[in-house]
Amino acid sequence: MKFKMLIWYAIILFALCVVFSAGGYVAWNACDPQHTCAQCHEVRPTHERWLKSAHASVSCYECHGTALSNGLHSVREKLGMVFEHFSRADKIRNSDIKVSEAQALEISARCANCHAAEYAKWKSGAHSTTYKNIFEDVIHNKSERPYWDCFRCHGMFYDGNIEKLMSLDGPVEKWRIKCEGQANLPAIPCMACHRIHQERSPVADFKNCYQSPIPAPAAPKTALYMRTEKSYLPTDKLQKVKMYLDGKEVETSDDPNHWLCMQCHSPNNMHQVRSQDDRTPVGAHEGFSCLACHDPHSNSASASCAKCHDQRQDKYRFKAGKCPVLAKNSN
Repeated sequence: MKFKMLIWYAIILFALCVVFSAGGYVAWNACDPQHTCAQCHEVRPTHERWLKSAHASVSCYECHGTALSNGLHSVREKLGMVFEHFSRADKIRNSDIKVSEAQALEISARCANCHAAEYAKWKSGAHSTTYKNIFEDVIHNKSERPYWDCFRCHGMFYDGNIEKLMSLDGPVEKWRIKCEGQANLPAIPCMACHRIHQERSPVADFKNCYQSPIPAPAAPKTALYMRTEKSYLPTDKLQKVKMYLDGKEVETSDDPNHWLCMQCHSPNNMHQVRSQDDRTPVGAHEGFSCLACHDPHSNSASASCAKCHDQRQDKYRFKAGKCPVLAKNSN
């Protein structure tokens, strides 16, 4: 009889523990992060930036998920973080806590919950390209062997080096990404250009093109993720690059978003227009920002001509792959 009572007491006690644990878990996620997440000294600087960002009204778990978001994987990840904190407390600094590629991709996927239109455009554009498209491009690999600096623009969050990613044995045609799952991941996720906790900047007046009716953009909401430092640099902190054509300096845009594009669509060491991956506008478009013509997420320029030109004239109609390079004085 006493044994049965003990069993019932144990069942009731277990049920109460589950109820109170579940209730505490829900309350923890609902509370102001200042009294939960930000109590950890590693999280406090990030929380302070979040308070000043455009996402200050978005709860932490809406982007980062919870300890149960991905089942046992999330539980194991969070317990691992706690164990590492206490086992390496004398070796870890605040700056050592970084977002892994898996976490960056999870957060980027959650961006679509609020930014559905932008996410759809990104999916349709070139920046949603996969590791396979970039690193198994035979034509490009014949001209340049994949090496560590490729990750500066393609695979910024990749947790490894080129030897870990690829098998480079044999002829170029046989070079392959070792992990099939990695091959189909996006190489340029949202967080490559967007810092989620970036402080909201005051509106500025950036000169973005040459004698164009297109309004200048507001302060940039972008940032450059620097793989080597595993940290962000706000776009308006980047340096404006001087460009040259036939030995003469070319006017370039004062839009910081244009400077961001140039970090990957960059010229040679002589800063020559159209060298390597450079796309600096010249002629009638000299001084234009990339965003004057290109949608920032889909990269499409199909609606660009109509912003400034009368589309009833055939020479001003957009033609894919045939963007004109006009003289400043041309009609």
